[in-house]
Amino acid sequence: MRETVRDRERLEHILEAIDIILTYTVGKSKEELTSDKIRFYGLVKNIEIVGEAAYKLTKAFRKSHPDTPWDKIMKMRHVLIHDYYMIDEDTVYYVIEDDLQPLREQVTRYLADTDWEEWEKNEVVIQESTAYKTLMQTAQRMKKDGLPIKQISRYTGLTAEEIEGL
Repeated sequence: MRETVRDRERLEHILEAIDIILTYTVGKSKEELTSDKIRFYGLVKNIEIVGEAAYKLTKAFRKSHPDTPWDKIMKMRHVLIHDYYMIDEDTVYYVIEDDLQPLREQVTRYLADTDWEEWEKNEVVIQESTAYKTLMQTAQRMKKDGLPIKQISRYTGLTAEEIEGL
């Protein structure tokens, strides 16, 4: 059976990471945050989580909520992970001080305002989900290996029509 769309859970991950960051930064100066390297890189990790969760949202969800700078959030994650040796402490501090609270408010609103039961039934959203893409790739490999469509369908939960279209 197919995994359900995970947009709601990804938004909850964003909130959780933001709350962790805010808990450990309240009342702290930039110098206090950057001098304690364990704390600083814990904050960086949680900013990475925000970016990764944003990336894992379906494109349909991000597109339907254009007020949030999803691309900037995902690019920040990319820089923190791949250019770890160039992390700018001022930028990290700026994100914590100026960007996270507005993002938290937006995500909280999205969670409250979205009809999740309807959203998760949206065919475009389902086809865009990471789980669906993974199932399609698995089915494609199984089909290439010569497994019967009925067996592929049983293992993946995909319909025969979806598998035949591969």
